[in-house]
Amino acid sequence: MKKIKWIILLLLTPCILYATTSDYNVLDFGAVGDGKIDNTEAFQKALNKAAEKGGIVHVPSGKFRFNGVLIIPPAVVLQGSNVGPVSVFYDKNTVLMAYAGRGNENSAPFITMESASTVKGLGIAYPEQVPENIAPYPYCIHIAGNRCNVMEITIANAYNGIDCGSVYQEAHNLRDINMCALRRGIYVDRTTDVGRIENVHIHSVSWWDINYPERMGSQIELINKFTQEHLEGFIIGRCDWEYMVNCFVIWAKVGFRFIETKGDPRGNDPQSNILITQSGSDVGPLAVLVEKTQYHCGIAFSNCQFMDGILIEEANRGPVKLVNCGFWGWAETLGGTHIMNKGKGTVYLTACNFNAKNWVECHWKPEIPFIKMTNGTLQMMNCRFQDNGNTPDAHIVLGEDVRAAVVMGNSVEGGNLRVDNQSKGEVQIFGNVGE
Repeated sequence: MKKIKWIILLLLTPCILYATTSDYNVLDFGAVGDGKIDNTEAFQKALNKAAEKGGIVHVPSGKFRFNGVLIIPPAVVLQGSNVGPVSVFYDKNTVLMAYAGRGNENSAPFITMESASTVKGLGIAYPEQVPENIAPYPYCIHIAGNRCNVMEITIANAYNGIDCGSVYQEAHNLRDINMCALRRGIYVDRTTDVGRIENVHIHSVSWWDINYPERMGSQIELINKFTQEHLEGFIIGRCDWEYMVNCFVIWAKVGFRFIETKGDPRGNDPQSNILITQSGSDVGPLAVLVEKTQYHCGIAFSNCQFMDGILIEEANRGPVKLVNCGFWGWAETLGGTHIMNKGKGTVYLTACNFNAKNWVECHWKPEIPFIKMTNGTLQMMNCRFQDNGNTPDAHIVLGEDVRAAVVMGNSVEGGNLRVDNQSKGEVQIFGNVGE
């Protein structure tokens, strides 16, 4: 008799586990992946069911249309079939097709995430967005709670990408994301604890690939022209100990923009405190725009590359630190200068390389320096200048309002270091060599 009871128990065990499962499938709630039927209600039902105890809502391969918007409740995961930040193809993997919000940036985001929620393994596209008539949309993903995760996501053609800044939140985790963003890529602000951004690639190729193998032909030029005139890749406001690794943006008006949070009631440092490594900005008028950073810690770039320039505005008082970074190309916004500092803070340059590679193509003139300081303090050591036969009148210009400068241990390929020192402060220039 005991043996029979054990057999019955073993047979019932899978049913018991299934009855208490935290996994759900959107197809069981009426979703249809044919690209035609509106799935807003079906998805939200599945998400709300998972919210009862927390759980995972699975989305199989297919094209899922949405005329409305989604809210991911706390402790719920919306997970598609994509592994890694892949390309979005309409006939492969999980694709969410967003139709709501066209023409209105201030309408509800496509996906709003509440605390401890996750979106993972999804491709997202806006089928009505066309290169010949680009229209505004709200943010694709809005983080509205603490410890949210956006992972292994590809966004094909968002007007605005991911919003981590409109409301106070903390410890966001953005990882393994490819996107074509047209106006704003990643917006970080009002972050009161350590956030992380890793492996984010903002590149219009995410839109080019959507109709692969045909791609988009001449439409690619329209997309890149629009982004070079409008896109701000990474917009960073108030954050505390933010970390960014392996992030890249190309064809942007501004690659990285650092702003001040207006009307911040939660502290005295409503600016950025962020460490950025192994990242870069390529082919754009301006790589980095520093409007303001936290006074006591500022921002740091390590092992980064910039194919355009860095502008530090007058209002900045915090340090801007660059270590082992490379500069080349033509900074259109700065008239060719790689770094221009107008602020009162200190600029640290250590083991950086400055190359005049694109100066000839861009009508360079000898009066254009690599570095121009009109204010603040410069600490520069162990850097290298490569003139490529286009030696400027001065590699470094120190304006009369520069408070102090130390320029030591640097080298120039094919010549000697030239410094135009107009500073009224103390300046030490020594140990520099020509090659």
